Formats: sequence, C-alpha cells, structure tokens
Amino acid sequence: MKRAPALVSAAALAAVLSVTTTAAAPPNQEPAAPSAGEYCAVRIEPLASGVDPATPVCFRTPDELRAYLAVVTAPRGTSALAAATTASTVLGTVYKDAGYAGGSLSFYGSGSCAGVTFGFAALDAGWRNVISSAKAFAGCHVSLYSAPSYGGSQLLCTPNCASLGALNDRVLSLVFRPAG
Repeated sequence: MKRAPALVSAAALAAVLSVTTTAAAPPNQEPAAPSAGEYCAVRIEPLASGVDPATPVCFRTPDELRAYLAVVTAPRGTSALAAATTASTVLGTVYKDAGYAGGSLSFYGSGSCAGVTFGFAALDAGWRNVISSAKAFAGCHVSLYSAPSYGGSQLLCTPNCASLGALNDRVLSLVFRPAG
C-alpha cells in the first residue's frame, strides 16, 4: 500500500509547538500541495526493532521544518535522565537535488548511531527514486541502496555525499550506521 507524505500546515505545527514548547509558532498557512520543494521529517527506528516505518510529515518551508524538528528533538522531563531517554536526534537528511539542495527528508531517531544502526527498508512513495545527495549526523554514516530492504547497489556516505553518481535518483532504502 502506497502512503503519501503527510503535509502539515503551519496551524497544525503551531498546535504542536504550543503544547510542547513556548517557542513562537510560524504564521497560519493553508497546507501546500506536495511538490519538489517539500521539507519533510520522519522518525526512523533501529534495525530489527519490529516497529512499522513512520510516514513523513511535510512542511512548506525549511523554517517550518526546523521548528518541527526543534520540538521533536527537544529534551523532555525535568531530570537529566528523563531528558536523555526521551530526546530524539536528527541522524541525517537526504535531498532531492545534488549539493544538498531542493526538497529534503530528515530522519530522526532515539539517539545517535553509537552502537546502533537505524534503517528505512522502503522509502515512502514520494521519496523513492528522487534522492540526489545525503548528509549524516550524530556519529552516523549513511548507506543508500537501489533496491528495497537494503538490496541492489550500495553507496556509503562517510558521512556526506554531495552527489550520488550511479545511484542518483535511484535510492529505495537507506541505513544510518555507526561511523568507522
């Protein structure tokens, strides 16, 4: 079953922000139609976690995406232990154009890649065969694959790839793995 990325309006983002933080919310806007300029984020789980992949949440502008990521990656709770166990981390971002340009899809997870490998065995329909560059963060390298379930040709970005060569616009799955 194909899933379309969820498009979140600034109004919905404002509701999330008002519940979870005191940061100023972006102005109210109507949802945009999905396009090459989308800025999306999705939670990624460790390999073999048994959790179904999440559906990307998309925004009109990079600023709306940054505001959303600030909320989902903010430490929660009052103790240092609570904050450390509930905060998410941006593990990497893929882009529709070479040179880290165009629409983007950022992946966030429960922590860094220190001893943990995160995977997305089948990219959402809107992100299949459109990726042209990639960056990894939080001690990760990103491996891109030309087939679902980590099959086909592979390109390892250590940690970034400004262009993807033969895998340009051919990525169907990816893994964020520990550096090294």
